[in-house]
Amino acid sequence: MTLTWLYQQVHGRKAPRRSPRRWSDRKPPKAWEYRAWIRTLPSAVSGIEGPGLIEAAHTGSDGGTSMKASGYSCIPLTVEEHREYHQIGKASFEAKHGIDCRHIVRSLNRVWFKYAREVK
Repeated sequence: MTLTWLYQQVHGRKAPRRSPRRWSDRKPPKAWEYRAWIRTLPSAVSGIEGPGLIEAAHTGSDGGTSMKASGYSCIPLTVEEHREYHQIGKASFEAKHGIDCRHIVRSLNRVWFKYAREVK
């Protein structure tokens, strides 16, 4: 028994055709609320904080897929740190500053999905 057959039995007409999803339709989530929250945190490198000083830097994609990473892969960095991150690359940036972006992202995600959304 197929779903189209079942649809026809229930509704008395053929199921509407859906166009197949193209690769470009599959985009990572935007996560605008999460990125806004990230910008309220101190920098993951220097600890500097303040309105307008922190950016949400995407760290999840190495650029190999031609797609920007999910918004949930952001870490807080100052404007200068964010620029340096893109100039020297993720691996060099982590080594220079002694941080692990993946660990920071996991920690921030844990806090966001457990506590930050409860406040709403």
